[in-house]
Amino acid sequence: MKSAVSATHSSNVLGGVGGFAGLFDVSFLKAFDRPLLATSTDGVGTKVAIAQALDKHDTIGQDLVGMVVDDIVVVGARPLFMTDYIACGKVVPSRIADIVAGIARGCSATGTALVGGETAEHPGLLGPDDYDVAGAAVGAVEATKQLGPHLVEDGDVVLALESSGLHSNGFSLVRHILRSADLGYTDANADLGGPIGEALLEPTRLYTTPCSTCSTTSRWPGACTRSATSPVAASPRTWRGSCLWVPGRSSTGHPGRPRWSSACSATSRVRASSRVRGPGTSVSG
Repeated sequence: MKSAVSATHSSNVLGGVGGFAGLFDVSFLKAFDRPLLATSTDGVGTKVAIAQALDKHDTIGQDLVGMVVDDIVVVGARPLFMTDYIACGKVVPSRIADIVAGIARGCSATGTALVGGETAEHPGLLGPDDYDVAGAAVGAVEATKQLGPHLVEDGDVVLALESSGLHSNGFSLVRHILRSADLGYTDANADLGGPIGEALLEPTRLYTTPCSTCSTTSRWPGACTRSATSPVAASPRTWRGSCLWVPGRSSTGHPGRPRWSSACSATSRVRASSRVRGPGTSVSG
């Protein structure tokens, strides 16, 4: 578990794993004109009941990251760090390690440092095999690049994107439907390509964009810090080893309205397809 958590750390994380509080160096915010901190907290909901029923716990953590980090991304902020909380009836080390490994995997995929967490044993309140997970994360965004309802105008186009499947929301309804149809998690379903439970545990998708120059995963829209064509390549304030994108200015009559544009000419563009892979950190669905 320690190695999985440590893999999410950059030089901005101080103190390593196991301290009373996670420490994160935010001195790079000096480069912002007016930095705004964005914070979000969430859980996975009743999807944990399926993980517990199937005794499969290595994917639920990725769902947690998706639920928390996505809410930071949609305001235009770049996720910085995250903490988690696991409440259980009895601490089973291998189970906790699987849960945290999934959280760490999601954090690594989104460029979010997992800087701390808590595991609490609640005997008498939760059954020996019961647990719940929650998390919180913090991100940062330049005030002028914040996304939100204030940017919506008459004449804007609303795009409806087809979901790639169930992720973490609506599982109380899903479980009700299965009970009403007298179906179990181990029952096979041809449309789902196997057991129903395994299909339902498919984790939230965390989309990232690789850079063709440095072959690293794009943590955030902007400029590839390893590309010679990047205007920020030599900046000590950039995140080394990652491709940072920044919201640009629209050239369609709405100056200052954010759109996704890359300052790195080598950064691969997001291509339109039947399943849109959103630019940015972790657009699930």
